[in-house]
Amino acid sequence: MITQLVQQLGGGAVAEAQVITADPLDLIWRMEQVLDAANPWAPNPPPAGPARVALFNDGAFSGVPMPSQPAWDHLIYAYAIENTRAAQILARVVRAFRGGEGLGIPSVATQRWLDTTETLLFGAHNPVAAWLSTSGVRPDAEAVRRNAYYRMFGMDLAHGTDANAPYPYDKAEASNRTFVALLEELLYELWRAIENVRNLVAGNTTDDDRIYRLAEQLGFMLRSRRQNALLSREELAATTAMGWVELTLGSNTPLVVDLRAQATSAADRLRVIGERVGMPPHSRANSFFAMAQELSLVLRALEAGWVTDSGRAWLLYQSTTPPTVPPLPPGAVPLGTEVRRVITEWAAASGRNLKERPTPVQVVAAPRPLTKR
Repeated sequence: MITQLVQQLGGGAVAEAQVITADPLDLIWRMEQVLDAANPWAPNPPPAGPARVALFNDGAFSGVPMPSQPAWDHLIYAYAIENTRAAQILARVVRAFRGGEGLGIPSVATQRWLDTTETLLFGAHNPVAAWLSTSGVRPDAEAVRRNAYYRMFGMDLAHGTDANAPYPYDKAEASNRTFVALLEELLYELWRAIENVRNLVAGNTTDDDRIYRLAEQLGFMLRSRRQNALLSREELAATTAMGWVELTLGSNTPLVVDLRAQATSAADRLRVIGERVGMPPHSRANSFFAMAQELSLVLRALEAGWVTDSGRAWLLYQSTTPPTVPPLPPGAVPLGTEVRRVITEWAAASGRNLKERPTPVQVVAAPRPLTKR
Protein backbone atom coordinates (compact mmCIF):
# COMPACT_ATOMS: atom_id res chain seq x y z
CA MET A 1 0.00 0.00 0.00
CA ILE A 2 2.89 2.39 0.75
CA THR A 3 4.37 2.07 -2.74
CA GLN A 4 0.97 2.51 -4.35
CA LEU A 5 0.18 5.55 -2.20
CA VAL A 6 3.44 7.24 -3.25
CA GLN A 7 2.61 6.54 -6.90
CA GLN A 8 -0.93 7.90 -6.55
CA LEU A 9 0.51 11.08 -5.03
CA GLY A 10 2.58 11.58 -8.18
CA GLY A 11 5.76 9.71 -7.27
CA GLY A 12 9.20 11.22 -6.73
CA ALA A 13 10.85 12.83 -3.72
CA VAL A 14 7.95 15.15 -2.88
CA ALA A 15 5.43 12.29 -2.67
CA GLU A 16 7.86 10.14 -0.69
CA ALA A 17 8.40 12.97 1.80
CA GLN A 18 4.65 13.45 2.12
CA VAL A 19 4.22 9.80 3.12
CA ILE A 20 7.35 9.40 5.28
CA THR A 21 6.29 12.39 7.42
CA ALA A 22 2.59 11.44 7.57
CA ASP A 23 0.71 11.03 10.81
CA PRO A 24 0.41 7.29 11.58
CA LEU A 25 -3.34 7.62 12.01
CA ASP A 26 -3.68 8.95 8.46
CA LEU A 27 -1.87 5.88 7.15
CA ILE A 28 -4.16 3.63 9.21
CA TRP A 29 -7.26 5.31 7.74
CA ARG A 30 -5.78 4.81 4.27
CA MET A 31 -5.22 1.11 4.99
CA GLU A 32 -8.81 0.68 6.09
CA GLN A 33 -10.00 2.58 3.03
CA VAL A 34 -7.88 0.36 0.76
CA LEU A 35 -9.16 -2.83 2.37
CA ASP A 36 -12.75 -1.61 2.20
CA ALA A 37 -12.37 -0.72 -1.50
CA ALA A 38 -10.92 -4.16 -2.25
CA ASN A 39 -14.03 -5.72 -0.66
CA PRO A 40 -12.45 -9.13 0.03
CA TRP A 41 -15.67 -10.24 1.75
CA ALA A 42 -17.80 -10.03 -1.41
CA PRO A 43 -20.55 -10.92 -2.05
CA ASN A 44 -21.42 -10.44 1.63
CA PRO A 45 -19.38 -7.43 2.81
CA PRO A 46 -19.94 -5.96 6.25
CA PRO A 47 -22.07 -2.81 6.25
CA ALA A 48 -20.05 0.39 5.83
CA GLY A 49 -21.49 2.47 8.63
CA PRO A 50 -21.51 6.26 8.36
CA ALA A 51 -19.06 6.60 11.25
CA ARG A 52 -16.44 4.49 9.47
CA VAL A 53 -16.89 6.33 6.17
CA ALA A 54 -16.60 9.65 8.00
CA LEU A 55 -13.30 8.54 9.53
CA PHE A 56 -11.98 7.59 6.09
CA ASN A 57 -12.95 11.03 4.79
CA ASP A 58 -11.13 12.73 7.66
CA GLY A 59 -7.79 11.12 6.72
CA ALA A 60 -5.14 13.20 4.98
CA PHE A 61 -5.12 10.76 2.04
CA SER A 62 -8.89 10.32 1.71
CA GLY A 63 -8.99 12.26 -1.57
CA VAL A 64 -6.12 10.36 -3.18
CA PRO A 65 -7.44 8.19 -6.04
CA MET A 66 -7.61 4.47 -5.34
CA PRO A 67 -5.34 2.40 -7.62
CA SER A 68 -6.54 -0.77 -9.31
CA GLN A 69 -7.34 -3.58 -6.91
CA PRO A 70 -5.78 -5.15 -5.02
CA ALA A 71 -4.13 -1.87 -4.07
CA TRP A 72 -1.22 -3.47 -2.26
CA ASP A 73 1.69 -5.76 -3.13
CA HIS A 74 1.68 -9.54 -3.11
CA LEU A 75 2.81 -11.22 0.12
CA ILE A 76 6.05 -12.27 -1.61
CA TYR A 77 7.04 -8.59 -1.62
CA ALA A 78 6.89 -8.50 2.18
CA TYR A 79 8.85 -11.77 2.38
CA ALA A 80 11.64 -10.41 0.17
CA ILE A 81 11.99 -7.15 2.12
CA GLU A 82 11.80 -8.83 5.53
CA ASN A 83 14.39 -11.42 4.53
CA THR A 84 16.97 -8.60 4.46
CA ARG A 85 16.52 -8.45 8.28
CA ALA A 86 15.65 -4.76 7.96
CA ALA A 87 12.66 -5.00 10.33
CA GLN A 88 14.76 -6.41 13.17
CA ILE A 89 17.50 -3.85 12.56
CA LEU A 90 14.98 -1.00 12.64
CA ALA A 91 13.51 -2.47 15.83
CA ARG A 92 16.90 -1.95 17.45
CA VAL A 93 16.96 1.61 16.11
CA VAL A 94 13.55 2.32 17.65
CA ARG A 95 14.61 0.78 20.96
CA ALA A 96 17.83 2.81 21.04
CA PHE A 97 16.14 6.14 20.24
CA ARG A 98 13.27 5.54 22.65
CA GLY A 99 15.51 4.29 25.44
CA GLY A 100 18.32 6.82 25.40
CA GLU A 101 20.59 9.02 23.36
CA GLY A 102 23.21 6.52 22.30
CA LEU A 103 22.41 7.11 18.63
CA GLY A 104 22.19 10.87 19.10
CA ILE A 105 19.23 13.23 19.34
CA PRO A 106 16.62 12.38 16.70
CA SER A 107 15.30 15.21 14.57
CA VAL A 108 11.62 16.11 14.75
CA ALA A 109 11.07 14.29 11.44
CA THR A 110 12.73 11.17 12.81
CA GLN A 111 10.58 11.34 15.93
CA ARG A 112 7.51 11.28 13.64
CA TRP A 113 9.09 8.30 11.85
CA LEU A 114 9.47 6.56 15.21
CA ASP A 115 5.76 7.06 15.94
CA THR A 116 4.71 5.57 12.62
CA THR A 117 7.22 2.71 12.74
CA GLU A 118 6.04 1.64 16.18
CA THR A 119 2.47 1.72 14.85
CA LEU A 120 2.95 -0.06 11.52
CA LEU A 121 5.64 -2.58 12.47
CA PHE A 122 5.42 -3.15 16.16
CA GLY A 123 1.77 -2.75 17.06
CA ALA A 124 1.81 0.41 19.14
CA HIS A 125 -1.64 1.13 20.54
CA ASN A 126 -3.72 3.51 18.49
CA PRO A 127 -7.41 4.46 18.37
CA VAL A 128 -8.15 1.94 15.61
CA ALA A 129 -6.14 -1.24 15.95
CA ALA A 130 -8.63 -3.40 14.06
CA TRP A 131 -6.52 -3.38 10.88
CA LEU A 132 -3.61 -4.98 12.70
CA SER A 133 -3.16 -8.71 12.30
CA THR A 134 -2.22 -9.01 15.97
CA SER A 135 -4.20 -9.34 19.18
CA GLY A 136 -3.94 -10.84 22.66
CA VAL A 137 -4.19 -14.26 21.01
CA ARG A 138 -1.33 -13.66 18.56
CA PRO A 139 0.55 -10.62 19.89
CA ASP A 140 3.78 -10.95 17.87
CA ALA A 141 3.45 -9.26 14.44
CA GLU A 142 6.60 -10.93 13.09
CA ALA A 143 5.32 -14.36 14.10
CA VAL A 144 2.06 -13.62 12.27
CA ARG A 145 3.99 -12.66 9.14
CA ARG A 146 6.20 -15.74 9.35
CA ASN A 147 3.10 -17.91 9.64
CA ALA A 148 1.68 -16.31 6.48
CA TYR A 149 4.95 -16.73 4.57
CA TYR A 150 5.11 -20.40 5.50
CA ARG A 151 1.50 -21.05 4.52
CA MET A 152 1.75 -19.27 1.18
CA PHE A 153 5.29 -20.18 0.11
CA GLY A 154 6.46 -22.99 2.39
CA MET A 155 9.41 -20.75 3.32
CA ASP A 156 10.79 -19.34 6.54
CA LEU A 157 12.91 -16.22 6.82
CA ALA A 158 16.67 -16.68 6.65
CA HIS A 159 17.23 -15.28 10.15
CA GLY A 160 15.94 -16.17 13.59
CA THR A 161 15.26 -13.99 16.61
CA ASP A 162 17.14 -10.88 17.61
CA ALA A 163 19.38 -13.22 19.64
CA ASN A 164 19.86 -15.58 16.65
CA ALA A 165 17.73 -18.33 18.16
CA PRO A 166 15.06 -20.15 16.10
CA TYR A 167 12.01 -17.88 15.82
CA PRO A 168 8.92 -19.34 17.51
CA TYR A 169 5.73 -19.18 15.44
CA ASP A 170 2.84 -21.43 14.51
CA LYS A 171 3.59 -23.55 11.44
CA ALA A 172 0.34 -24.44 9.76
CA GLU A 173 -0.24 -27.99 8.59
CA ALA A 174 -1.52 -26.76 5.22
CA SER A 175 1.24 -24.93 3.35
CA ASN A 176 2.62 -24.68 -0.18
CA ARG A 177 5.79 -26.66 0.45
CA THR A 178 6.53 -27.27 -3.24
CA PHE A 179 6.21 -23.60 -4.18
CA VAL A 180 9.96 -22.90 -4.43
CA ALA A 181 10.70 -25.96 -6.55
CA LEU A 182 7.86 -25.15 -8.96
CA LEU A 183 8.81 -21.48 -9.18
CA GLU A 184 12.46 -22.25 -9.88
CA GLU A 185 11.53 -24.70 -12.63
CA LEU A 186 9.24 -22.07 -14.17
CA LEU A 187 12.04 -19.51 -14.02
CA TYR A 188 14.36 -21.97 -15.76
CA GLU A 189 11.83 -22.51 -18.56
CA LEU A 190 11.31 -18.76 -18.84
CA TRP A 191 15.06 -18.18 -19.12
CA ARG A 192 15.20 -20.65 -22.02
CA ALA A 193 12.30 -18.79 -23.61
CA ILE A 194 13.94 -15.37 -23.11
CA GLU A 195 17.11 -16.67 -24.78
CA ASN A 196 15.04 -17.80 -27.75
CA VAL A 197 12.79 -14.75 -28.18
CA ARG A 198 14.60 -13.73 -31.39
CA ASN A 199 15.37 -17.28 -32.49
CA LEU A 200 13.09 -17.95 -35.46
CA VAL A 201 14.99 -20.93 -36.84
CA ALA A 202 15.61 -24.52 -35.79
CA GLY A 203 16.92 -25.07 -32.29
CA ASN A 204 14.35 -22.95 -30.45
CA THR A 205 13.90 -24.76 -27.13
CA THR A 206 11.02 -22.64 -25.79
CA ASP A 207 8.37 -24.93 -24.31
CA ASP A 208 5.19 -22.85 -24.11
CA ASP A 209 3.12 -25.80 -22.95
CA ARG A 210 5.48 -26.51 -20.05
CA ILE A 211 5.44 -22.82 -19.08
CA TYR A 212 1.64 -22.84 -19.16
CA ARG A 213 1.40 -25.99 -17.02
CA LEU A 214 3.84 -24.66 -14.43
CA ALA A 215 2.10 -21.27 -14.34
CA GLU A 216 -1.27 -22.99 -13.98
CA GLN A 217 -0.05 -25.14 -11.10
CA LEU A 218 1.54 -22.20 -9.29
CA GLY A 219 -1.63 -20.14 -9.73
CA PHE A 220 -3.76 -22.94 -8.33
CA MET A 221 -1.36 -23.37 -5.41
CA LEU A 222 -1.46 -19.67 -4.50
CA ARG A 223 -5.24 -19.44 -4.87
CA SER A 224 -5.66 -22.45 -2.57
CA ARG A 225 -4.49 -20.24 0.30
CA ARG A 226 -6.94 -17.49 -0.70
CA GLN A 227 -10.24 -19.26 -0.23
CA ASN A 228 -12.85 -16.94 1.30
CA ALA A 229 -10.30 -14.07 1.23
CA LEU A 230 -8.01 -15.92 3.63
CA LEU A 231 -4.82 -14.02 4.54
CA SER A 232 -6.01 -10.77 2.90
CA ARG A 233 -5.71 -8.68 6.06
CA GLU A 234 -2.43 -10.35 7.03
CA GLU A 235 -1.06 -9.65 3.55
CA LEU A 236 -2.12 -6.00 3.66
CA ALA A 237 -0.58 -5.52 7.12
CA ALA A 238 2.67 -7.28 6.11
CA THR A 239 3.15 -5.47 2.80
CA THR A 240 2.32 -2.10 4.35
CA ALA A 241 4.86 -2.67 7.13
CA MET A 242 7.57 -3.77 4.70
CA GLY A 243 6.62 -0.99 2.27
CA TRP A 244 7.32 1.43 5.10
CA VAL A 245 10.71 -0.25 5.60
CA GLU A 246 11.58 0.07 1.92
CA LEU A 247 10.43 3.71 1.85
CA THR A 248 12.62 4.41 4.89
CA LEU A 249 15.72 2.93 3.25
CA GLY A 250 14.98 3.81 -0.38
CA SER A 251 16.51 7.30 -0.15
CA ASN A 252 18.37 9.49 2.32
CA THR A 253 15.34 10.03 4.56
CA PRO A 254 15.56 11.97 7.85
CA LEU A 255 16.27 8.76 9.78
CA VAL A 256 19.09 7.83 7.41
CA VAL A 257 20.57 11.33 7.74
CA ASP A 258 20.30 11.27 11.55
CA LEU A 259 22.13 7.94 11.62
CA ARG A 260 24.76 9.20 9.13
CA ALA A 261 23.95 6.27 6.88
CA GLN A 262 23.68 8.13 3.57
CA ALA A 263 24.44 5.85 0.63
CA THR A 264 23.35 5.14 -2.93
CA SER A 265 21.24 2.01 -2.32
CA ALA A 266 18.80 0.64 0.24
CA ALA A 267 21.10 -2.31 0.97
CA ASP A 268 24.08 -0.04 1.69
CA ARG A 269 22.01 2.20 3.96
CA LEU A 270 20.76 -0.87 5.82
CA ARG A 271 24.31 -2.17 6.19
CA VAL A 272 25.51 1.08 7.78
CA ILE A 273 22.49 1.26 10.10
CA GLY A 274 23.07 -2.37 11.05
CA GLU A 275 26.64 -1.51 12.00
CA ARG A 276 25.35 1.31 14.22
CA VAL A 277 23.07 -1.06 16.18
CA GLY A 278 25.23 -4.20 16.07
CA MET A 279 23.16 -6.39 13.72
CA PRO A 280 24.31 -7.27 10.19
CA PRO A 281 21.69 -7.58 7.43
CA HIS A 282 21.39 -10.52 5.07
CA SER A 283 24.50 -10.78 2.90
CA ARG A 284 22.29 -10.76 -0.21
CA ALA A 285 20.07 -7.89 0.93
CA ASN A 286 20.69 -6.01 -2.31
CA SER A 287 19.14 -8.83 -4.36
CA PHE A 288 16.06 -9.01 -2.14
CA PHE A 289 15.48 -5.26 -2.41
CA ALA A 290 16.13 -5.37 -6.18
CA MET A 291 13.53 -8.02 -7.00
CA ALA A 292 10.78 -7.39 -4.43
CA GLN A 293 8.51 -5.34 -6.71
CA GLU A 294 9.06 -7.57 -9.74
CA LEU A 295 8.34 -10.72 -7.73
CA SER A 296 5.09 -9.15 -6.59
CA LEU A 297 4.02 -8.39 -10.17
CA VAL A 298 4.90 -11.88 -11.43
CA LEU A 299 3.06 -13.69 -8.62
CA ARG A 300 0.01 -11.45 -9.01
CA ALA A 301 -0.05 -12.45 -12.70
CA LEU A 302 0.25 -16.15 -11.88
CA GLU A 303 -2.42 -15.94 -9.21
CA ALA A 304 -4.75 -14.01 -11.51
CA GLY A 305 -4.39 -16.73 -14.16
CA TRP A 306 -3.10 -14.57 -16.99
CA VAL A 307 -1.61 -17.61 -18.74
CA THR A 308 -4.76 -19.54 -19.56
CA ASP A 309 -3.18 -21.69 -22.28
CA SER A 310 0.14 -22.23 -24.05
CA GLY A 311 -0.74 -19.45 -26.49
CA ARG A 312 -0.42 -16.89 -23.69
CA ALA A 313 2.84 -18.18 -22.20
CA TRP A 314 4.64 -15.32 -24.01
CA LEU A 315 3.22 -12.90 -21.41
CA LEU A 316 5.87 -14.21 -19.00
CA TYR A 317 8.92 -13.88 -21.25
CA GLN A 318 8.22 -11.25 -23.92
CA SER A 319 8.90 -7.58 -23.09
CA THR A 320 6.54 -6.23 -25.76
CA THR A 321 3.20 -7.35 -27.15
CA PRO A 322 3.42 -9.21 -30.48
CA PRO A 323 1.60 -7.58 -33.43
CA THR A 324 -1.23 -10.12 -33.44
CA VAL A 325 -2.49 -11.66 -30.22
CA PRO A 326 -5.86 -12.93 -28.98
CA PRO A 327 -7.73 -10.84 -26.38
CA LEU A 328 -5.87 -10.75 -23.07
CA PRO A 329 -7.20 -10.96 -19.50
CA PRO A 330 -7.96 -7.58 -17.89
CA GLY A 331 -4.77 -5.81 -16.85
CA ALA A 332 -2.47 -8.34 -18.51
CA VAL A 333 0.80 -6.92 -19.88
CA PRO A 334 4.09 -8.52 -20.99
CA LEU A 335 6.33 -9.24 -18.00
CA GLY A 336 9.54 -10.26 -19.75
CA THR A 337 11.59 -7.44 -18.21
CA GLU A 338 10.32 -8.19 -14.70
CA VAL A 339 10.90 -11.93 -15.10
CA ARG A 340 14.48 -11.35 -16.26
CA ARG A 341 15.15 -9.30 -13.11
CA VAL A 342 13.61 -12.00 -10.91
CA ILE A 343 15.75 -14.72 -12.54
CA THR A 344 18.94 -12.72 -12.01
CA GLU A 345 18.28 -11.65 -8.43
CA TRP A 346 16.67 -14.93 -7.25
CA ALA A 347 19.76 -16.80 -8.47
CA ALA A 348 22.04 -14.32 -6.67
CA ALA A 349 20.01 -14.49 -3.44
CA SER A 350 19.61 -18.28 -3.37
CA GLY A 351 22.95 -19.28 -4.84
CA ARG A 352 21.19 -21.60 -7.31
CA ASN A 353 21.84 -21.38 -11.03
CA LEU A 354 18.45 -20.96 -12.67
CA LYS A 355 19.99 -21.19 -16.12
CA GLU A 356 20.54 -24.92 -15.62
CA ARG A 357 17.67 -27.36 -15.40
CA PRO A 358 16.63 -28.06 -11.80
CA THR A 359 15.28 -31.43 -10.71
CA PRO A 360 11.97 -31.64 -12.59
CA VAL A 361 8.81 -31.25 -10.53
CA GLN A 362 5.73 -33.25 -11.43
CA VAL A 363 3.08 -30.89 -12.73
CA VAL A 364 -0.53 -31.88 -12.40
CA ALA A 365 -3.47 -30.11 -13.96
CA ALA A 366 -5.49 -27.90 -11.64
CA PRO A 367 -8.76 -29.56 -10.64
CA ARG A 368 -11.74 -28.51 -12.74
CA PRO A 369 -15.16 -27.82 -11.23
CA LEU A 370 -17.68 -30.56 -11.83
CA THR A 371 -20.53 -29.68 -14.17
CA LYS A 372 -23.93 -31.23 -14.51
CA ARG A 373 -24.56 -33.39 -17.53
